[in-house]
Amino acid sequence: MTIRGSISVSALLLAASLGATPVWAQTAPQTPPQDSATQLDEVIVTATKREERLIDVPVAVTAIGSEQLQNSGVSDIRELTGLAPSVQFQTPGGGADSSIRIRGIGTTSTNPGLESSVGVVIDGVTRARTGVALSELGDLERIEVLRGPQGTLFGRNTSSGLINIVTRAPSFAGVEGRLEGTYGDFSNMRVAGAINLPLSDNAALRVEASSETRDGFYPDANSQETLDNLDRQFIRAKLRWEPSETLSWLFSADYTQREENCCVAVLAIAGPTYGLVNTLAGARGEIGYTSNNPFDREASKSVGRVNSENIDDWGFSAQANWDLGWADLTSVTAYRSWEASRSQDFDHSGADLGFFAPDGLHQNFDVFTQEIRLQGTAGMVDWLVGAYYSDEDVRNDSAYRMGADYPLIYGGAATFQATTLAAFTPGDGARGVGEQNGRDMSVFTHNIFNITDQLSVTAGLRYTNNKKSIDFWGENFNPACNSAVATSDAPGITRFCAPFWDTRFNPAGDTDSRSEDAVTGTFNVSYEFLPTLTTYLSYSRGYKSGGYNFDRAGFTTPATPNARDLAFSEETVDAYEFGLKGEFFDRSLTANLAIFHQKFSGFQLIEYTGVNFVVRSLEEAISEGAELEVTWRPMQGLTLTNGLSYTDAYYPTSAGNSTYSGREMEQSPDWVNVTSVTYEFPISGDLTGVAYIDNRYSSEFFTGGFDPNRVQPSFSVANARFSLRHESGDWAVDLWARNLFDKDYFRRIIPATFQAGSYSAFLGDPRTWGVTLRRNF
Repeated sequence: MTIRGSISVSALLLAASLGATPVWAQTAPQTPPQDSATQLDEVIVTATKREERLIDVPVAVTAIGSEQLQNSGVSDIRELTGLAPSVQFQTPGGGADSSIRIRGIGTTSTNPGLESSVGVVIDGVTRARTGVALSELGDLERIEVLRGPQGTLFGRNTSSGLINIVTRAPSFAGVEGRLEGTYGDFSNMRVAGAINLPLSDNAALRVEASSETRDGFYPDANSQETLDNLDRQFIRAKLRWEPSETLSWLFSADYTQREENCCVAVLAIAGPTYGLVNTLAGARGEIGYTSNNPFDREASKSVGRVNSENIDDWGFSAQANWDLGWADLTSVTAYRSWEASRSQDFDHSGADLGFFAPDGLHQNFDVFTQEIRLQGTAGMVDWLVGAYYSDEDVRNDSAYRMGADYPLIYGGAATFQATTLAAFTPGDGARGVGEQNGRDMSVFTHNIFNITDQLSVTAGLRYTNNKKSIDFWGENFNPACNSAVATSDAPGITRFCAPFWDTRFNPAGDTDSRSEDAVTGTFNVSYEFLPTLTTYLSYSRGYKSGGYNFDRAGFTTPATPNARDLAFSEETVDAYEFGLKGEFFDRSLTANLAIFHQKFSGFQLIEYTGVNFVVRSLEEAISEGAELEVTWRPMQGLTLTNGLSYTDAYYPTSAGNSTYSGREMEQSPDWVNVTSVTYEFPISGDLTGVAYIDNRYSSEFFTGGFDPNRVQPSFSVANARFSLRHESGDWAVDLWARNLFDKDYFRRIIPATFQAGSYSAFLGDPRTWGVTLRRNF
């Protein structure tokens, strides 16, 4: 499915860019351009912890400003895929299941033992995992997507990239705020508001809150409820205090709550067990499956089983900025707590095969972080030094339960002795609990040497010490399996009790600890041909720490478990990149090109087998390709953007594992193209119209594993919004639609649990539409 054409494609994009350079150079002015009707706004980013023009930053970064975020209706990071072609977002189940990929690389798992390949930083605070970052974002100033490994500037190391989110800060200017209400189909209702209150000449408070509900997309055949709904609340307060001209403080606190009927999959492919599932459910007067067409969106779960996920996410931070005269000192102190409890019918059918009871899957993250940076200028050097510390406690408690139909799916009385079946009690199962403490201590430096007015060299270095300890234990509370060794049902017992309910757990556990050191960094050479045309060449080494697999199936000998069996090693990446950035035609057109090659060693791969998660460390993985982002304003009011990404992410023949060697990575389409059109025009009097549409095209990709039954074909998803606004900015009315053409597509396809040959699927959202009223004051 993948053609190893990254070198030729990269060369083609590079040639096209260089071929156009003489024309651009001729038209590019030598002095800053004057404002004109078609001139694009100057984009300022803080990707290097300094305010710089995007064109001057020798890093591959997609910058999305507040106006574009408002036009597109982005309210959480899952919606960034319509604006950033190199970002692939996957939400197969609840928030804990979510994964972000940049350039084809990410972490896909509910397993909290694996850290995220893509970091998420909100207002200077690193979030522990991708799923932990899925909260309402509130009012946004900008979002920056940094592609490639990061480590010398932002909190924790990341091996693939980073999403930096900056929310709106309090202002001293005066009292102002907004009220917003939305109504859409599926009974979608959302209310939100914010208020900015100056408390004195040097203090201001900003408070914002929102509440959103929506019916689910999937009616359950065996109950009156719908699944996959929304029910979430959010509040954030920020206090800005400047006690002197040289010292400023920003205090922030937020809380998010979700109580949703989530985590539902539908039948994608009916296998040999399809008829048996319907028979087993029918014997209790229930429906196994109503359709083998997944896009009928008809879900089935056993009566009495509950699909729910409740999340509480809160935290606070304090950021101090102190101008010392000779340097600027910044301190960011934060504490965050995230807790999720889930119940689920995880065979996703009307047959009662397996489930999590209420609170049967429980995860906690409690994280304290402290970051200190000192930066200044000395001669030709813009220097920065810093230190980072985090203390993270993670707890994962999962209790799998067997349903009444579990032994029957394997043949029932034809397979087991009557004594074994008599010992079986529905609801019995097994439990695994892991508690981990992780401490990360780092020191880093990031320095820009301005050799000449045109030539600069960037050198960054980071030393990290990571320590983790785990206490993991499991118990088997199924009498049938516990007594299995004394029976003569060996063939049936093998299937009946393993791998969820191993006969040797009764109970068993162990502890372990590990420590590792890593040196990472970056080296970059940037040259400015003109004030409007720059190029760079960079090398970066990234790192993602090792850890422990929070799955009891990882024990080699469950009867005498050794927690070291659960350990896996760190992952490193060597990344090379060439970039070219330009502004042309009086800054009515901007273009950014990046060509990259990334080689991962010890690549951490987690695979869902249909029953459990297995962690593998592969010797080598590759991600290479090219990206081109263009913004053009050909006439007043009309803005066009296009982002094209080619990524070849694969396991080479040197991967060290015959199963994966030569295969492409899951959730990594070769081609992605993101296009948007924004047209702002006067209507009459004080009214202005803004029409917006974006479209994301993705080529085919494996949604998981290398099974041809798990492929998502190429597809496109479009979103649209029309806004009627008063020129004063006092009010606006928006009509919007997401997935405008109601495109059917899979987020992920998995082997159906306990149903050999069948597949379940998590689907992309159907078309949704609504109207939003906004009032600013």
